[in-house]
Amino acid sequence: MNEMLHQAKFDCASPLVTIVDDESNVRKSLVDLFGSFDMPAIAFGGAAQFLAGFDPDRPGCLLLDIDMPGLTGLELQSKLKEMGCTHPVLFITGYEDVKTSIDAMKAGAADYFLKPFDSGKVVTAAIDAIRLDSERRLERRSLEVARMCFGKLTPREREVLKFVAHGLLNKQIAWEMGISEIMVKLHRGRMMRKMECRSLSDLVRRYDQVLPTE
Repeated sequence: MNEMLHQAKFDCASPLVTIVDDESNVRKSLVDLFGSFDMPAIAFGGAAQFLAGFDPDRPGCLLLDIDMPGLTGLELQSKLKEMGCTHPVLFITGYEDVKTSIDAMKAGAADYFLKPFDSGKVVTAAIDAIRLDSERRLERRSLEVARMCFGKLTPREREVLKFVAHGLLNKQIAWEMGISEIMVKLHRGRMMRKMECRSLSDLVRRYDQVLPTE
């Protein structure tokens, strides 16, 4: 298990495991645990301290204790959602409560662990959560690029884009738009360049990102 975990590689730069737990011994043991696998980790003693020092732009995952004074782990997760934070959340707790575990998973927890937990499973779950965070960030960046490209299109080019994405041939598009096939090819060429797509499949994917209900 340890050798496998040590070999794990991350695609994102300096992902951080952020721990929030009111027990100092738990915080220290978790920071040391992740450090032994070359995984940067930081720990906070409560929700208020965490919110004051949390950097939502840094990739990584959150490891939250459910049973904390002040905001509980579940309440903190809810507040983070309101703030637009999409970091994957792992929950830990010292009390075995089926309802709480169900509530945690319904709230979108990536995983849930009961103290004393299996350190290998926690590290593996954190690795998976960091990878999930990386995938989410790539998806958000791809959507931002798609919207930026779409914003460059003229009304005519957007019309051509819609027809192309729906599988119409140039001849059919020309008929629908009441223009020549040559003009369709000109609009299509400009549209492809502005959308930064080299293939029809790339174009359809980007179109679905920007206009998923069309």
